[in-house]
Amino acid sequence: MMRNKAIYILKTLTAGIIFSFGLMPWARGDIYINVMAVNGADASKNSTVKFDLPGELAAADILDTNGLQLDYSVDDADYYVHGDVALKPKETKTFRIHIKDKWLVTPDQVGLIKKQIEEGYSTLGKVHDAQKAEILKTRLMTKIDYIVNLQSANVDSIEKRIDGYRTYTKEIKRIQNDALSVDYWRSDPGQTQQPKIIHLTIEVENPAQVVKHFKHKDYLPQEVKIEDVIEDQGFDVRFDMAKQLPFLFKEEDLSPGQKKRYSVGILDIWTIKQIKIDYLRSRAKYVFDYLKDSKYEESTKFLMDRISGYLKDIETSQAVEHPILEHISAYRINQKTYEYAQKDVETLEKLLAVFREDLEKSKVENVLQKVQALKSVSDVSKVMYNKKFEASTAWSFIGWVLLFVGFLTLVNFVIWLVRSKDKKIKSEPPPQQAGKP
Repeated sequence: MMRNKAIYILKTLTAGIIFSFGLMPWARGDIYINVMAVNGADASKNSTVKFDLPGELAAADILDTNGLQLDYSVDDADYYVHGDVALKPKETKTFRIHIKDKWLVTPDQVGLIKKQIEEGYSTLGKVHDAQKAEILKTRLMTKIDYIVNLQSANVDSIEKRIDGYRTYTKEIKRIQNDALSVDYWRSDPGQTQQPKIIHLTIEVENPAQVVKHFKHKDYLPQEVKIEDVIEDQGFDVRFDMAKQLPFLFKEEDLSPGQKKRYSVGILDIWTIKQIKIDYLRSRAKYVFDYLKDSKYEESTKFLMDRISGYLKDIETSQAVEHPILEHISAYRINQKTYEYAQKDVETLEKLLAVFREDLEKSKVENVLQKVQALKSVSDVSKVMYNKKFEASTAWSFIGWVLLFVGFLTLVNFVIWLVRSKDKKIKSEPPPQQAGKP
C-alpha cells in the first residue's frame, strides 16, 4: 500500500488529504495519483499538503505535479510533492499527479524471459536429460504465466497491481537466473508431493458499543508470495514498500463487542527441499572422488567433511516438528547453513578446475620432453601424430638424402681426380738434352 505522510490532517476533517489512483484510458502506461485536500469546517483553512510518491520512481518518471513542489527525501529514499493550500469553507481541492507506470511486466519482457527459458532448455537441459528438462521448463513457464495473469486480473486496481509487482520482482529475477543456470537444468525435479499447509490465526474484536469499521493489516513473513496464501479468508495480499514486507488486508464492519477469528492457510515454504540437499551433496562427492588421491586431498577432505556436516544439520533440523514461528526461524538458519555449504561446494569445484589445468600443463610438458629426447624423425611423427609419414613426405626425405650423398660423391671424385693427375706428373721421367745419348 502506498505510504501517505500527510501533515496537519485533523480528525474532524476540517482539513485533510485523501489520495487515490486513476488511469487515463487514452494514455496507456501512465498513472494519475489523486491527492485531495479537504476542509470540512465552516471557516477558511490553510493546510500543508505533503505526499510521498512510490519509491521506484525517478525524476524523469514524474511527468506533472499539478502545481505542487517536487523534492527528494534522502532519509526515505523517494520523491515527494508538497505545497501550501488555502481552502474555503467546505472546499475540496484535488491535485492530479501524473506519473509513468513502472509496475507493469510488458509483453516484450515476457517474450524475452520465455526466450531465455527456451534457450536454457535447448542448450543446457535437453542435452542432459530431456524428460526432466521438460518438467523444469514447464515450471518456469507456469510461474511467469501466473505473474502475467495476476497482473491482468488486477488491471482495474492499480494499487493491487503495484503490490503484486513488488511482491514478484525478486521472483522474476529468480526465473531469469534459473533459465540460464546449469545447476537448475541439471537438478532433479523430483516427484510432485501434496503441499503442507500452515495456518496463521488472526483475531479481531470491536470493544466499542457502536458499529465500527475496521481495516485489518497483518504482516506476513518476508518469504510469502501471493500464490502461497491458498486459504485467504477474504484477505488481500498487499506489499508494504517501506518495510519491504507482504501483509494481509481486509476491511469490514464489526458490531458492538463482536469478535472474529480467521485461520489463513499458507503453504509451508519454509523447508529446504531434499532434492536440493541431495544435489548439492552429489556435486561435492563427485569432486571429492576425483581429487582424493591428488595433492589437494587434504583440503578436499576438510571441505567435504564440512559440507557433509552442514547438510546433515539441515536434515536433522527439518526432521523435527516446530510451532510456526520456530519453524520459520529454523528455516532461516537452515537457509544460511545451506548457503555456507553451497559456497564450500563451489570452492571444491574451483579446486577441481585448478587440478585439471595443472594436469593439462603436465601433459604438455611431458610431450615436449619426449619430443626433445627423440633422435629420429619417425619417432617424432609417432608421438606427435601417432601415425607414419605420408608417402610424399618419405620420398621427399629420401630424395634430399640421395642428393646429399651424390654431392659428397662428386666432391670426392673431383678431389681424387686432382690428386691422380699430380701423381702422374711426378712419375714421368725428365726429358733428355740434345747431343747426349
